[in-house]
Amino acid sequence: MKTGRLLKFRRPGGEIHAYLYKEEGLYRAALYLVSAEPGRDGSPLHTVSGPLETGVEQDVRAWVETHYPRAP
Repeated sequence: MKTGRLLKFRRPGGEIHAYLYKEEGLYRAALYLVSAEPGRDGSPLHTVSGPLETGVEQDVRAWVETHYPRAP
């Protein structure tokens, strides 16, 4: 089992969960939509990887803001 951190972003229609972990010398993040609506197959929405944890986290936050902006 991989160990890492779970980042959660509340957005209209559900939450985006990003699991951030280290594997084979790289930091990786897999982003998932968690909602009450059926039909999601459990596949990640997006994945990010890079050599620095802070860089991957920044990329995750930027992707979420671009694709799932906060409600006005």
